[in-house]
Amino acid sequence: MDIKKLEFINVRDIWKSEPRHFTKWLAENIDFLNDKLDITLNVIETEKQIGSFNVDIYCEDEQGNSAIIENQLEKTDHTHLGQILTYTVGTAAKTVIWISPEPRVEHIEVFEWLNEVTPVDSSWFLYKIEVLKVNDTTVSPLFTKVVGPSQEVKNLGSEKKRIAERHQKRRKFWEALLEKLNEKTNIYSNVNPTDDNWLNAGTGVGGVYYSIIVRKESSSIQLVIDKSNIELNKKIFEYLFEFREEIEKEFGEKIIWRKMEQKKSSRIQVDINDCSLDTETWENGLDQITNKFLIWDNVFSPFIKKISTQIWE
Repeated sequence: MDIKKLEFINVRDIWKSEPRHFTKWLAENIDFLNDKLDITLNVIETEKQIGSFNVDIYCEDEQGNSAIIENQLEKTDHTHLGQILTYTVGTAAKTVIWISPEPRVEHIEVFEWLNEVTPVDSSWFLYKIEVLKVNDTTVSPLFTKVVGPSQEVKNLGSEKKRIAERHQKRRKFWEALLEKLNEKTNIYSNVNPTDDNWLNAGTGVGGVYYSIIVRKESSSIQLVIDKSNIELNKKIFEYLFEFREEIEKEFGEKIIWRKMEQKKSSRIQVDINDCSLDTETWENGLDQITNKFLIWDNVFSPFIKKISTQIWE
């Protein structure tokens, strides 16, 4: 076996132009970056206009929160730092990612500081981009995290989280929804309202649970398959997917089936666009979530019970 030193290639040899080449490539191949993150980003728009400026890539995470990516193919500079702050405010981004082949120490320190002083649900990442030569015809991008949020930083911001307006609204949302749910089912009877944007309840099978998620503009009901064994998670998902037509027919509408091959868990969900954190949607939206959840549980319960009796459980 030959052992060779890694050969790095100048990023400009691969992407001549940052906006026309690198940004376009990254938007079309966002999974290269997602593999390095603990969240999944979905690209919504490139060169999104923010006032008189354009953010390179505008995304949303799985919970519907805004995220932005600012790219450079040279050393980080103060101009881009200022733009990033402008974009963050303009999009209310919860996740901010700055990519450069050469992050300056001063900017590393700024992002570290931002992770310390901004609310607990804000994340500031600085990634170094490099290109490795695989062979004469193939190269591979290498994203290395230089700065990112830590659990310690999140703990320091816990007080901010409790008093943040959005978290207060989430708690009020859960209080109102739980009142309606508990009138019709005991599944959530032992669950308390929280500041988070999700509320989970057990199904009777360990690692398989219900989750209701609320976002700024929508909500969803999910069946989450998140046992410690990734192969078992996929096997359970595949078992349920075999009955997709039957399940969707009984539920009464199309369902989103997310096997998520590269993730440990899998999710099955239905989105509800008529109910969100906007209090004006609560009058009818909370009843809609409650009624859909009752049908959701009624449809999936027989299959979940079968899961618990399988040998591979």
